Amino acid sequence: MKKIHSNRYCHKIIGLAGLLLAVIPFPFYVLHTVFHAIFFTVLMYISLITGFLVLIFLIVLLGIEFHQDKKIDLQYNILKKTKISLGNGFYECQLCGNRQVKETDKNCGICGVKFMKGV
Repeated sequence: MKKIHSNRYCHKIIGLAGLLLAVIPFPFYVLHTVFHAIFFTVLMYISLITGFLVLIFLIVLLGIEFHQDKKIDLQYNILKKTKISLGNGFYECQLCGNRQVKETDKNCGICGVKFMKGV
């Protein structure tokens, strides 16, 4: 499963939402109070709606990422007491990363975990 890593651009999305929700509508509000033109009110509402849509998009991205993290953590917890073949006759302990485990070993020499069979 490929992670989306939304936390790398989260600050940019929050900045864009802040811009659309606060910075841009405020001058339109001031212009509307000064000139009493409906055009500025429409622009203000367009900016606010777009800002809320950007925030909803961010919430959806973060929800997807949290779901992925939960699935990856569950998968790790299932496989952490196993050994993975490295292809050169040695195995790697998934709990501590020891790469000197042999196929016949029942326990890891470093962390002492007892390897599960059949996983």
